[in-house]
Amino acid sequence: MVLWKFTWLSIFFPLISGAFFYHKLTRSHRFLYFFVVTGFITEIIVQYLKIFTEIKNNMPIGHIYISFSFIFIALFYLYELKGYLNTNVITGIIILFEIFSILNITFIQSYYDYPSITGSISALILVVFSILLFSKIMNEGRIKKLSQSSVIWINTAILINYAGNFFFYILFNIILKYSTEFIHITLNFFKILYVLFYLSLAIGFLQAGTKPAANYR
Repeated sequence: MVLWKFTWLSIFFPLISGAFFYHKLTRSHRFLYFFVVTGFITEIIVQYLKIFTEIKNNMPIGHIYISFSFIFIALFYLYELKGYLNTNVITGIIILFEIFSILNITFIQSYYDYPSITGSISALILVVFSILLFSKIMNEGRIKKLSQSSVIWINTAILINYAGNFFFYILFNIILKYSTEFIHITLNFFKILYVLFYLSLAIGFLQAGTKPAANYR
């Protein structure tokens, strides 16, 4: 379907809603907005290369995106998990992941290979962070209406998206060898996840911007 080519435009929803309510966002939410901006810039570069250049392999951009986006989304969890998980632990994980990303493209994977290793590791870490945040929320029991909490919307989006991404990254080469038709079905499924992910982030920013801090956290 031609429509699938425009799924990347869904990133405009959190980009716009986050920008509109940026002055009301907490520090953790602002880091998440930087994550969205990083994704937007990456998508613009990819689309430019597709349309205006002969470059077919955009894997170097993928490696760079995973490294930078991980920092911002992990910093979101650093602030949201404060008091529940030692911030030094998350800081250490960020530093170790970035060091590994450099070692990966230096000694393990080529810059032009699909970033399956760093992608799967980052996805797994974020899934763990997401589960820990849900655990913190349940233990504290502060949120009365889950549907009106920006953190619930955001954390749910991250959990579902990166759980799916984890399996996609580790199974990519196997799927690629299995059949072309199957990989197209798989890619379409993850495009749906992509759209739902950014729509949920947009709702999260909307909730953060329109609800008092005590209600959305």
